[in-house]
Amino acid sequence: MSESQQPVLSRTRTSADYGSTIRTESPRRPTFIPIEYPRRYSKMAHGTLSGHEAQNPLQRLEYFLNVLNQMCIGFITIYISYLTLRTGLSGTGLHAWLVTIGFSFFMAEGVMIHYGGNVLTNGYKRQTKTTIHWVLLTLGGGCGAAGALIKMIQKGFLLQSTHGRLGMTAFVLCILAMSSGLAALFSGRIKKLITPLLNKTFHNFLGFACFVIALVTQYYGYQTGYFKSRSETDFQILMKCLTLISLVLSSYGPMKALYQKCKNISQQF
Repeated sequence: MSESQQPVLSRTRTSADYGSTIRTESPRRPTFIPIEYPRRYSKMAHGTLSGHEAQNPLQRLEYFLNVLNQMCIGFITIYISYLTLRTGLSGTGLHAWLVTIGFSFFMAEGVMIHYGGNVLTNGYKRQTKTTIHWVLLTLGGGCGAAGALIKMIQKGFLLQSTHGRLGMTAFVLCILAMSSGLAALFSGRIKKLITPLLNKTFHNFLGFACFVIALVTQYYGYQTGYFKSRSETDFQILMKCLTLISLVLSSYGPMKALYQKCKNISQQF
């Protein structure tokens, strides 16, 4: 073998590339995925206004007047209950307690249930408000009618005073309002005889008229001998003022609802 044909031996070693273990990519950084929790809507606390309502001066005024009305209703109910329970629930005392609990408390709260400015019920659904309305007015009508009936039986249905005549009128209107309430409850079944709107409007009118007459009767009740013999003159004036304030403030919501129903009726006919 000639010198030119001899193999050339290289000192360099062959190396196998199995892939570089060094990565030129930037190191992976941890990523954070935000977890969305379900939103929770809590009922508005008593006296708490939402952002839109808090910016409305009229809405804030309605809330304030409603709180004032609740205080008047509470004071009247607590004082009359204290006065009658202290002297005994019999005769005139039982009459005074029943009509106060029935008309001044249960019925006053019942007619304000659907009022949007009511701080006690503005967070409830309409169906819940309707249920509470029925319960309160059933209790109010029952207690008020029973209290008025007790006094009419005592007097032999011969009522000559303004307080007595107004009380009998409130009793009759209460019975009519409760009867029309049953008709309003089943307005869908008797819609062939009378439309649900007319039925409910008639019920609202009777209930509102009963409430107004009942609280005017309560006003004149402070001039009777039973109350005069158990309270001072200044306190009689205070109770009259609180009763009138409660009457005016409690009537605002029902009058708005009644006006709206009458407006809807005029548009249909």
